[in-house]
Amino acid sequence: MRTAIVKTLRSPRVWLVVLLLAVLAMPHRTRSQTPVSTGTTSPPPIPQRINYHQLFNHVVYLDYQAGIADQQGQNGNALRNYYQVRAGLSAAEATLLKATAHDEIAAIKAVDQQIQAEVALYRTNFPNGKWPAKTPLPPLPPQLHALQVTKDNIILNHVATLQSGFGADFQRFDTYVQTALGPHITVTTIKPPAAAPPAGSPPPAAPAPWK
Repeated sequence: MRTAIVKTLRSPRVWLVVLLLAVLAMPHRTRSQTPVSTGTTSPPPIPQRINYHQLFNHVVYLDYQAGIADQQGQNGNALRNYYQVRAGLSAAEATLLKATAHDEIAAIKAVDQQIQAEVALYRTNFPNGKWPAKTPLPPLPPQLHALQVTKDNIILNHVATLQSGFGADFQRFDTYVQTALGPHITVTTIKPPAAAPPAGSPPPAAPAPWK
């Protein structure tokens, strides 16, 4: 299942808390199974939906911080116009980016509320937060997968809105997003919990000490 991981992305004046999605783990390799490599491998590219969701989240966050700065008698324009300046957007493109970002975040929050309701319902299977040992967990509700697909489609639809509005300039903007945000986003694989051993199985042997 997917898990959220928190990482911070630093801009010149703000900290952005970025929620990064984790993917299913690859099979675990022991020390003896790990091949010796003399070169370096490039990490896989970050999926477009992840890059742009973080972009939309950051745009909304900067608008919020700009409003606070204005209320405190400071000039919030440096925050408010951050992406217009950094990405070289026209006034019309910057307006479209902000409107699209706010709309995407609002739509994602609505789906997240549905996911929270499904999770709360699933937790009712665990009285006092516990589950009998060596008993298979009940399957996750299929609605969770469907809601995740809905979230992915929301993001991609809003990317399509930008692409349509930016026209030929979208490719340049997309390159900026990939290079400016991509290096600060990490997709981490997490190993699922190991299945409980059959009844009567001996405990696993202690690992050999490193020498």
